[in-house]
Amino acid sequence: MDQAYTKQKLKELRALVDEGDRVAIVLQDDPDPDAMASAMALRTLLGRNKLTTPLFSFKPVTRPENRTMVHLLEIDIEPAESAELDEYDKIAMVDVQPAFFGDKLTRAHIVIDHHPNYEPSDAPFVDVRTKYGATSTIMTEYLITANERISERLATALLYGIRSDTLALSRRVTDDDLQAFVTLYPIANYNMLKQIERPELPAEFARILSRALGRIEVIDGLAVLNLGQVERDDIIVQVADFCLQFEGVEWVAVAGKLGSDLVIAVRNYGMSGDNAGEAVQNLFGDIGSAGGHRNMAKAVIKQTAWRRREGSTRDRFVEERLRELFLAEISGERKSHESRLASRNGG
Repeated sequence: MDQAYTKQKLKELRALVDEGDRVAIVLQDDPDPDAMASAMALRTLLGRNKLTTPLFSFKPVTRPENRTMVHLLEIDIEPAESAELDEYDKIAMVDVQPAFFGDKLTRAHIVIDHHPNYEPSDAPFVDVRTKYGATSTIMTEYLITANERISERLATALLYGIRSDTLALSRRVTDDDLQAFVTLYPIANYNMLKQIERPELPAEFARILSRALGRIEVIDGLAVLNLGQVERDDIIVQVADFCLQFEGVEWVAVAGKLGSDLVIAVRNYGMSGDNAGEAVQNLFGDIGSAGGHRNMAKAVIKQTAWRRREGSTRDRFVEERLRELFLAEISGERKSHESRLASRNGG
């Protein structure tokens, strides 16, 4: 932990926000645990509450475990609207950067994140530490450096944020992440953590899964399903998570129609250079919102945009086309990764 650097950044952060400022903390679409925990920590650092510094997201929380986290830790996230956010004196972003929002949000004053590959931000305060496994680790360092009391509720959120973004300390974990984890563990409510990690599944999940599993086919480690019309997009995510457990499956792409959107959830194990976030960006970034992490990602595409590019939104066609697209993309990613390794090793 570089306390000297963090101390200087903390001084800059607090100097930027005046006592009378109205501050909005904006999270990425469908906020994850790392984002929500980091937002809670930022509010604590600034000495503010839910009324003076609300949390916003343009799209709501959908994953079952994340919804459970919201419920148990009483996290309020308001629907974001560009016009309403324009009325705030300061805009803060945690676990995300301005480029993610495009034209929906054209200004930011505070940016704290750990994700690489974003365009540099001109926000007055920026702290992006790409070597860290979670933004929650950065925020824990701020709290320790500031000698802030970390409540059980906040410790539980931050600990789960680190666990989820590092796959239980198995992915991209650093000594800083481990130190933050060790600090938070004695304070957190472990029974609550277990409740968050084992959320109840809706009955609709079983019905949809029983219809879909009869036609699941694994080709070159890829499983693709199109669920057709669904009532909630978290069902799509749940089926994708479930299918990744099957023998021989290395990649999963599950689609479903939610209103006028086609939602595609992608999962893999993040091995051998595979990158789900890059894959969906490459495949769908030109026709919809697409992105995510190495092992999990999502694309949301208007069905009209899919139809213009691909020709049809018939369920069977969508499923077959997704299989074609992902097989080609995965093969290209692996070849690129092997080429980089050969070049690095002098091959």
